[in-house]
Amino acid sequence: MDRRQFLRNAAAVSALPALPFSISVADAAGGITPNANETGYKALVCVFLFGGNDSHNTIVPYQSAEYNKYNQLRGGLASNNGLALPQGNLNPLLAPGQASSSTSALALHPAMTRIGSLYNTGKMAIVANTGPLLDDTSLTQYNTAGHPLPPQLFSHSDMQMHWQTMIPDQPADTGWGGRMADVFRVASSGRLPVGIGVGNGGIFMKGDITVPYSITPVRYENGAINPRNAIARTPDAAISWNWTGSLPQEVFEKNYLLMRPNLLEQQYAKTARASLEVGEFVRDAMYNVDASGNYSFKFNPNGYLSNMANWAPANPLAAQLHAVASMIAARSALGTTRQVFFVALGGFDNHGDQFGDVSGVKSLLAGKHFTLLNYVDEALKKFYDATAALGVASQVTTMTMSDFGRTMNSNGQGSDHGWGGHYFVIGDSVKGGKVIGAQSSAAVGNYFPMPTQLAGNGLDVGEGRLLPTISSDAYTATLARWFGADNAEIARIFPNLSRFNIQSLDLMTP
Repeated sequence: MDRRQFLRNAAAVSALPALPFSISVADAAGGITPNANETGYKALVCVFLFGGNDSHNTIVPYQSAEYNKYNQLRGGLASNNGLALPQGNLNPLLAPGQASSSTSALALHPAMTRIGSLYNTGKMAIVANTGPLLDDTSLTQYNTAGHPLPPQLFSHSDMQMHWQTMIPDQPADTGWGGRMADVFRVASSGRLPVGIGVGNGGIFMKGDITVPYSITPVRYENGAINPRNAIARTPDAAISWNWTGSLPQEVFEKNYLLMRPNLLEQQYAKTARASLEVGEFVRDAMYNVDASGNYSFKFNPNGYLSNMANWAPANPLAAQLHAVASMIAARSALGTTRQVFFVALGGFDNHGDQFGDVSGVKSLLAGKHFTLLNYVDEALKKFYDATAALGVASQVTTMTMSDFGRTMNSNGQGSDHGWGGHYFVIGDSVKGGKVIGAQSSAAVGNYFPMPTQLAGNGLDVGEGRLLPTISSDAYTATLARWFGADNAEIARIFPNLSRFNIQSLDLMTP
């Protein structure tokens, strides 16, 4: 954009102060032309597990032959410095209608005791062995010099970028969550943008047109919600400005309205003012405030959001999802029919810290990975229960992502950086109780890479790193279609999708 166009667009924004923030910013870049379906209400909640979750120990083969091969490939139990979980401690996955675990093919990590019930009731599916690709790639092609592959495979920062942008083959300045927010920007009739970040979102929520809004997790104190902290934060003079005069906050806010000769300063002031105004709008829409300045939720059916029996104050991911649930409860007052949320939990780069100690014995029934998966399991179940209590379980879908899966083999101190991984999708619109994977289009509905299949079947690129059989593009584009994007918009959000044979999964009901 040249200087003249920049000035024209800046003038367009300043001339439309009465329009909703998300739409006025969009209009500055051009006419509103999306054709996406914004009817009803839908929310997509994206949970990123930073560090590379060990999928091989999150979802484990349960029957003896496959479990024994898994045990062998992982080097035995932790007491022998291996990575295998004890079979007797696994939580078998029961498909809908399955009465006994005796025929269960798969099980969850011992720390994951809750979300298995969602799989059993058809509310959760597993998308197996998915990850960033540039095209459909075989092991032979992987080993062929010059075949296109995502750059810097197995690197944390690069793989995080690939997952968040879905454009691995070129420098990207937007994320697929932000591009979805661009497409659905007219779904917001209030001042709140479609894209909402709670975790360390990085580039995921950045769009070409729209600007995401950031909230904080719900804060707790003495076993209850801290009434002094709203999740919508606004600039505070006492924190952000060293002002010793009277009425510091009033002066602080008015300072943003002053015209500035420098365009960058002026743009910064407009952005800060917009942040302040959106924060005030969100707080007014969501909260009641008493004479002492204590906040309480306006929209809180049967007290569900404030009843601490429904939440987990010690769980950092649950605190983020508690904030998401409170925004969903206030969706009408916030004036939006579509919301994209990003939450995150870090710490999954587990090597030696994957192990813990149980009664003086080295064990995987304790340690950092055990704690993190317990957080994930608890938070996802509590959030699903909240959507059910709020009456929106069929309108809210939660999905997980991570840098990569990890190696089946140990590097001597734990699992190492991998590629393909296994992920959860939860909600009443999910075709749950099944695994979705692929070696071919015909097998897309039921394939899971069992340990006995790794060697010699074209999936192991080394050390038990899985060559993805479903592109992350197909996984995420399926959710965007459920959200309401049409084919043209899908192509805009996921520009590499057309390169793949499998472009959609049998994962969601309309």
